[in-house]
Amino acid sequence: MTTWRERHDEAVRKQAEAQAAYQAATDERAQALIDGETELGSQSAVAKELGVTRAGINRAINAFKAKQQ
Repeated sequence: MTTWRERHDEAVRKQAEAQAAYQAATDERAQALIDGETELGSQSAVAKELGVTRAGINRAINAFKAKQQ
């Protein structure tokens, strides 16, 4: 049997792992959007291809670029 403290600490560890995985996936998505922009010629073309707004594409790319600086 585990104590409440051990269960808590394990949950915190799992949350940290999930957050790291989420951030990695967010970065990978942004890089894919940048590659799509290069291939298709514009953020608007990427947005149209994916069926999303250009503003969402722009936010993802800008957040990724700001993080890289």
